[in-house]
Amino acid sequence: MLKTIPVINNKGGVGKTTTAVNVAAGLARRGRKVLLVDLDSQGSASLSLGVSQNNLVPSSAEMLFGEASIDEVIRPTNRDRINLITGSLELANADVRLKQQKNGPNRLREVLSAVEDQYQTIIIDCAPSTSILSVNALVAADAFIVPVSPSYLALEGIVSLGKTVRRVRQGIGEAAPILGVLLTQVDHDQDGVPNAIDQVRKHYGGKVFDTEIRKDPTLGQAPSRGKDIFQYAPDSAGAHDYGQITDEIEERLQRYGSVYGGLMTQTDNSKPAESSRTTEATKR
Repeated sequence: MLKTIPVINNKGGVGKTTTAVNVAAGLARRGRKVLLVDLDSQGSASLSLGVSQNNLVPSSAEMLFGEASIDEVIRPTNRDRINLITGSLELANADVRLKQQKNGPNRLREVLSAVEDQYQTIIIDCAPSTSILSVNALVAADAFIVPVSPSYLALEGIVSLGKTVRRVRQGIGEAAPILGVLLTQVDHDQDGVPNAIDQVRKHYGGKVFDTEIRKDPTLGQAPSRGKDIFQYAPDSAGAHDYGQITDEIEERLQRYGSVYGGLMTQTDNSKPAESSRTTEATKR
């Protein structure tokens, strides 16, 4: 029931793309058919999957701007059960171009609706900014994941994203609930890290995943080989941690999906879906 999952944080350098790519790979390894959508103008998720810089177009930009159909931009990858929509530099002017469209904030949801029945999970890698692309991801989403590195400013990124979500709900009337906060780049021996983790867990409680992604150099090396962590270093700490978080994500998708499905059967079809998307899941 919960299918479209952006990986999002307004703060950069928190392992967002690493998480999007390796969660997509982890879910595919468990038999899910996955679509990974790259909404970053740098195309980092696409490059991580082995797409060359000069082969990023047609991308999500052409799809969102109506210059190509979604079927024309979806491409296979060298991973079983993972398809990709690339990001590209053409996304750099998305704010201007999408704001000129009447349905700008809803554009991603509209185009994904044409293929959503073909996939069990859609993972969206978002740029580290507050933009109309981020709004599109939140509107299209069923729930979202927030990766956070345990630093002095760790909470600030979540707070900033929370403000964005509230603005989306006030302005558009809907935005997805949070699936979970994921602690990344964790080194418990580094000064201040245990305290930052305690702050995040105390403030967000059960919304924080139990699994923590430890600092592991192989996570930074894998993208340069065009591989996910399971392909590049299957016995590494990174592969172990992303395997663990995939288990947690699957469990939450099933649990929250059951709640969502039950609420949908009780909700008048004439009422906005947002009312059902922001109740039980947001309490967890």
